Amino acid sequence: MTGQLVEMDRLRIALQALVLSKLPFVLYRLPEGTPQLMVLTQGKPLSFTALSALDDASGFVMAPFDLNGSHPVVLWPNASCLKASGWPDICFCLTELLSSPDWAALKAQVEQTPLLAPGTINTMGAGPYRSDFAQFSAALHAGLFQKLVLSSYFEQESSCFYVLDNFMRACAVKPELMVVLAQAPQVGTWFVATPEVLVRTLPQSSRLHTMALAGTMPYCAENMELAAWSHKNREEQALVTSYLTAILGDDYEAHGPYPVKAGSVVHLRTDLTFTPKQGLSALLAALHPTPAVCGLPKAAALDFIVEHESYQRSYYAGFLGEMQCPKSGTNLFVNLRTIELLAQQGVWGPWTFRSYVGGGLLAASNEDSEYAEICAKNRSVLSNLKPELWRG
Repeated sequence: MTGQLVEMDRLRIALQALVLSKLPFVLYRLPEGTPQLMVLTQGKPLSFTALSALDDASGFVMAPFDLNGSHPVVLWPNASCLKASGWPDICFCLTELLSSPDWAALKAQVEQTPLLAPGTINTMGAGPYRSDFAQFSAALHAGLFQKLVLSSYFEQESSCFYVLDNFMRACAVKPELMVVLAQAPQVGTWFVATPEVLVRTLPQSSRLHTMALAGTMPYCAENMELAAWSHKNREEQALVTSYLTAILGDDYEAHGPYPVKAGSVVHLRTDLTFTPKQGLSALLAALHPTPAVCGLPKAAALDFIVEHESYQRSYYAGFLGEMQCPKSGTNLFVNLRTIELLAQQGVWGPWTFRSYVGGGLLAASNEDSEYAEICAKNRSVLSNLKPELWRG
């Protein structure tokens, strides 16, 4: 046990220093998987302004909600990154990296700064969800859209922020999620624990997997039964499923919908396995952004959101994950349940961040119930971010 505690201390110091160093890296854990680290020790990740550039790409990718010059697709290339798998290997890799002359002083500063007592997370402000709701609702009532997804954010300050502990907490408490900590000059620093698959390769098969994930209720035993779900939630889920199956053609198998737990909330999910009829970048262009984060009709909904949502989503509601990796293939997830780290006032805190949440709207949607839903989702996001050490 003492040896494990010592390694935990070394890991905590090394990962905190890595974030403070601003080196480009990604630390991630696939659902039920082993943590993986990729660090770019020289230069910065590659940037692309078209999804077609990903056809020959191999590495970890992060794409925005709306691809443009300000928010490119970013790739940490496999061939250029220092890589480690599993906590012992990650600890060794980071300790060696941060012992180099370039980073030894920063590592020493983190080592010499005392840990902080358990603290609090305070909401400093919220985005303009309620003012935006009126415009979105009017467009739905006018019959311009079947569905629109309205999102917003909450500005938060955490009195202390232990990067490793928050990552480990998310992995342990939510083993079914994709957990990611990503940093690059083009994107900043993001922490994600997402339940939604965009596209994954199936082991030893030419078929792929995607999912329709839509509808949200608070987690309780009753809501794990399909009969508990409202017509609005079922309709929202059915719209997403119909859109995806239209893209996939005839060669697909569907399982669902069924309720699935994602932290403190429950969603309706339909799994779809299929044989691709197009290249990977063309498939991504057709899938992204899905109606679960955008709306229907897709192209018009995307334009409406970009014009009328009172902030830029940036990489929230984009996608991220492994792209054509030699051993694991492609494992891409929608960037949901996410925070963006904004500023660090000290080694361990206070740190400020922005949490992003959203929800699907239909013409029948009620503002108060929809706002309550995004607040519930925000609580689920914050459940990964307790300002204290992880004792798991």
